[in-house]
Amino acid sequence: MIFSISFFIIIALCIMIYRLTRLRNTQNKIYLSFLIGHIALIILICSIGILLHLKLFEFTSFINILLKQLSLIFLFLFSKAIFLKTYPKVPKVIILIFLSSLTIFVLNFFGYRFLPPVQSNIIFGYQIDTFLVFYRDAVVFTCLTSVIIWVIMAYEFRIALKLLIQQTKQSKVFIKILTLYFYIIIFNFLFLISSQVFFNNYSGGEALANIGRMLLIIEVLFFYIKPGLLTSITKLNFPMLMNPSLAIENETLKHITKILMSKKLFLEHDFSLSKMQFHSNLSAEKIRSSVKASNFDNFKSFVNHHRIAHAVALIDKGYLSKHTINSLSIDSGFKSPVTFFRVFKKQKKQTPLAYSANNV
Repeated sequence: MIFSISFFIIIALCIMIYRLTRLRNTQNKIYLSFLIGHIALIILICSIGILLHLKLFEFTSFINILLKQLSLIFLFLFSKAIFLKTYPKVPKVIILIFLSSLTIFVLNFFGYRFLPPVQSNIIFGYQIDTFLVFYRDAVVFTCLTSVIIWVIMAYEFRIALKLLIQQTKQSKVFIKILTLYFYIIIFNFLFLISSQVFFNNYSGGEALANIGRMLLIIEVLFFYIKPGLLTSITKLNFPMLMNPSLAIENETLKHITKILMSKKLFLEHDFSLSKMQFHSNLSAEKIRSSVKASNFDNFKSFVNHHRIAHAVALIDKGYLSKHTINSLSIDSGFKSPVTFFRVFKKQKKQTPLAYSANNV
């Protein structure tokens, strides 16, 4: 029975990915890629569940909980990208959470445990009877931190929605459905861990297991609930519905960019927000809001963006044929060559020397 349901779900999800791939275009390619990644991870989870059920995969089923957390991170990226239409950055706290979950799993795997093991009698959609025997630390930490990821995701989602001054019928439906999907995922996490911890010896354990299986099926097939939902997602254009106050902030950004470029202020090693206030006659809060509205993390990253652009222009003119990387970093406004190297690689996805070799 479990095998048949899992196989059906995998087929349905594969069809979903195929449809989304066919519907991708230049406007929706970025955010759909994250949604496809989220669904692909669910397919992997179901596939591992089948292999575990058939005893063809000799490994702990906790790997599925870890993959579930990763799929939640992909959903977080999707929820941000659909508003930004650019690749969003993963907050450091989320990266730390996932790496910590992985680390605790590895420690449990090698026998290092902090919480006493508890035998579980409740088994959900795939074999998880070893969850609280050997991997209790990892399960508890991963499920609870997944709630933290959900809270961060809900907060970011709420902030994005505040920027909307108008909503089409299509966007309203999508917002309601995506919000419901968030709640279903986190409820499943909480239901899983609470059942294992608090109702382990409950006489109606099988009933809880059946509820858990139903919730999992609803979650993984959620996007089939409303016909035409997948097609509507590909047509959404939230940036067009954003508050026009963003246009004012963009004008502010143009103003400070003009000052920054005309006076080459970014080449000053100690150039700061307070100095920009002095040159622009704008408040620090107004400068910060305009910078963040343009997808820069902070004022420093905004200045570094122009420094790297200046460095690239110098490289294109053959600067490195006569000077060193250290000289380039200094002439681009960086105090430290290490910082210059890191920022350059982050922005250009390659080192200054590699860029020079490929483009000059």
